[in-house]
Amino acid sequence: MSWRSLIYFALAFCVSMANLVAGGGTLTGPLAYVDPDGECAYTPEETGTGPSADQVVSVSAAPAIVVVGLLVLALATTHGRARLGRVTVRALAGVLLLTGGYGTVTFLVNVIAYSDCYYGLGGDVSELVYFVAPAVPPAVAATAMFLAAARDERA
Repeated sequence: MSWRSLIYFALAFCVSMANLVAGGGTLTGPLAYVDPDGECAYTPEETGTGPSADQVVSVSAAPAIVVVGLLVLALATTHGRARLGRVTVRALAGVLLLTGGYGTVTFLVNVIAYSDCYYGLGGDVSELVYFVAPAVPPAVAATAMFLAAARDERA
């Protein structure tokens, strides 16, 4: 395994740990939920529902997912199965990306499909940032894992 891969894994671990520490082990921001009518997205505070399992995984298990990816790639590389290790790391990064961005993607789809929802939020860009920001750390960590699993040109 190259130094480049180790640096990317370190970046992914630092970002996921910072997200975990910043939120005290819980979600660091609001994630959107679809109302029963399917017209607009609301925050958990408005609906009285708690975070779903995928949202908890995206925050609390992200550092563990990164460490497992590093160990899998290191073991696979030392045993001559680098391709299997790269595929596994990419799958783990995909899990991290999907769990971290699910609520945000749901919210953005609702805002695009129902423009009245956006104006119901006040039509302010800061409101969009408030809803989109929780998906950034998992996306950065997953991207770093994808880059860490890239094939070395020297090998």
